[in-house]
Amino acid sequence: MAQVHTHYDNLKVARDAPPEVIRAAYKTLSQKYHPDRNPGNAEAIRIIQIINSAYEVLSDPVKRQEHDAWIARTEAGTGAFSQRGSGKPFFHGSSGMGAEQRTQGRHAVRKRVRRKSGGSSGSAMEKLRMMLGRFSRMLFPRM
Repeated sequence: MAQVHTHYDNLKVARDAPPEVIRAAYKTLSQKYHPDRNPGNAEAIRIIQIINSAYEVLSDPVKRQEHDAWIARTEAGTGAFSQRGSGKPFFHGSSGMGAEQRTQGRHAVRKRVRRKSGGSSGSAMEKLRMMLGRFSRMLFPRM
């Protein structure tokens, strides 16, 4: 059973910690790494963002349950991993949408646009395709 770095590790609490302990750990770490207490420290800003993200997930019972399920799947070896084999998850948190699903969604949108246009290849259709491609690349950059 492989050990995975989780939001619990980011807040330095046990996985079965009650909400009061999670809140206390969040308050302690956020005070320690707050940008006002560490002016000009880029590392402190990065750490506070991680702490905020972890607390956002662990303070919400639904998101916490999803996170616990993700941990169980990942540690059992059935979690969703990136194609590069880095061991980092496709998704983590509330979105639940991996790179493969985003790509499929983009292609599905293109197919719908072609279908609605009736197959015409006029300049307006080409502009729409070009704008859609730019927009989708901006929203879903390749990993």
